[in-house]
Amino acid sequence: MVDEPTKAKILIVEDDTFMVDLLSKELATFGYRIEIAKNGLEGVDKFHSFKPNLILLDILLPDQNGFDVLRQIRREPAGYETKVLVLSNLDKRSDLEEAKRLNATDYLVKANFSLSEIVARIRGVLEK
Repeated sequence: MVDEPTKAKILIVEDDTFMVDLLSKELATFGYRIEIAKNGLEGVDKFHSFKPNLILLDILLPDQNGFDVLRQIRREPAGYETKVLVLSNLDKRSDLEEAKRLNATDYLVKANFSLSEIVARIRGVLEK
């Protein structure tokens, strides 16, 4: 019997339940293991316990800015290498520059991409 390779683990840090439902259901169809955090504090906690291969991170969270979450994760030993895809409605050049400075893998403005395009980007990042 051959063991199937373990699928990647994705942590979604997002407070919009509609977006979380769409993303988690679509990503689950590809076999990814999904964990959800609805705020920044929960996101950092779940980063430690879940040890994701990829984090989907919103910038506007109810308790703190997503960049603050990313800074906390980047300070962790495993945090600097963890792939982080920022998925936000913010479309300011300064936000894109801050994401790059914090070594985000990609920055997607939600309104500019369909669900299938977002999932394709996620799969591309994970399968590199």
